[in-house]
Amino acid sequence: MSIQIYNDGLAGAGASEATRTQDLSRATTGGKPSSGVSSSGEDQVQISSLSSTLTADGSQHAARVQELSAVYQSGGYNVNSMDVSRAIVNHALTSAGMEGE
Repeated sequence: MSIQIYNDGLAGAGASEATRTQDLSRATTGGKPSSGVSSSGEDQVQISSLSSTLTADGSQHAARVQELSAVYQSGGYNVNSMDVSRAIVNHALTSAGMEGE
């Protein structure tokens, strides 16, 4: 995910607006001061690393689904019904306990 921010009107900004820009810069860099300018001279803002984490997780998930699909199609996918039933009951009990919070 890429976000572009243009600062065409920043040249005439007052001191309070410049301060807010600096505060935003610190917030997006985890409190570390940053110039906010990339080596190519363009401004950049990184909201979070969530998108890269989701992309990585999505790739791992897709690989796991592909692996399970191949095992299932070959007839080698066996499920322990006792483990499944315990997981369903545990999930139901945990979810019911969380609703009251």
